[in-house]
Amino acid sequence: MKISSKTKYALLTVMDLAMYRNTGIIKVADIAKRQDIPQKFLEQILLLLKGAGIVTSKRGSKGGYALTRPASEITLASIVRLTEASLLVSNEPEGSESNCPFREVWDEIDAYIQHRLETVKIQNICERREETSWVPEYSI
Repeated sequence: MKISSKTKYALLTVMDLAMYRNTGIIKVADIAKRQDIPQKFLEQILLLLKGAGIVTSKRGSKGGYALTRPASEITLASIVRLTEASLLVSNEPEGSESNCPFREVWDEIDAYIQHRLETVKIQNICERREETSWVPEYSI
């Protein structure tokens, strides 16, 4: 499965909102800068996430975005479904499955991908990110 830039940026956006949740409403420019996402593209993604009820917004000079629920309740699947037409490995036309010697394998892979995306939460990704970005301090 190859994910689009839109999906990658949507996942990074939700992760960023989760990681900086304690700072309150987060400005679009801050997310764009931290995650290296073009701001115009980010604005489109945020509108999509808002329409799905994943984020909420506040207008004005102190405006921005925030998650509507804890990161522990947001699955990767809920984000990927918004941005990808299909999560399937194989997009064979209906009826051709019986002729495909690999159909059973593709179905197993599709089921695994679906399951994995449903079980991994944004909170899990944030925790992994914090673990891998930790750099020990050395002093003499």
